[in-house]
Amino acid sequence: MFRCIATLLLAGCLLASARSAFAGGVPELMSSSSGGVSVTRWGDENPVKEIAKSVVWGAVAGAVLGGAVMLAESDPSLEPVRWGTVIGAFGGLGAGVYFVALRPQPTSLLEWRDGKLAPGTAALAAIEPVSGGVRVSAVALHF
Repeated sequence: MFRCIATLLLAGCLLASARSAFAGGVPELMSSSSGGVSVTRWGDENPVKEIAKSVVWGAVAGAVLGGAVMLAESDPSLEPVRWGTVIGAFGGLGAGVYFVALRPQPTSLLEWRDGKLAPGTAALAAIEPVSGGVRVSAVALHF
């Protein structure tokens, strides 16, 4: 009964706020520009550091699960902790390599390759239309 009353009150509040929002008529479109895509990397830029962090966190997770198995056994030994740590570290290594391999590669008009400036392999992808102009990634460095 309480849920029904709370739902009805919430619906009434939403209707009242919607009525006040549309009191001036039909809402107008504030902007007609197209949206852009922004690539955000949540990991470290250094792939070795990203993989190392994945290995460490995988080992920690494996040790925690191994400890839980050890506590559940009737005759406790450290074997589950040891094998949980090993399996977690290898799982973290696999996950780290997988995530680093699937990172989007930066594109630019010009790239510094073999000691000289050359046109980028995806030069047209480096030109991105934005509202009021164009965004250009001019130069990129690959190591």
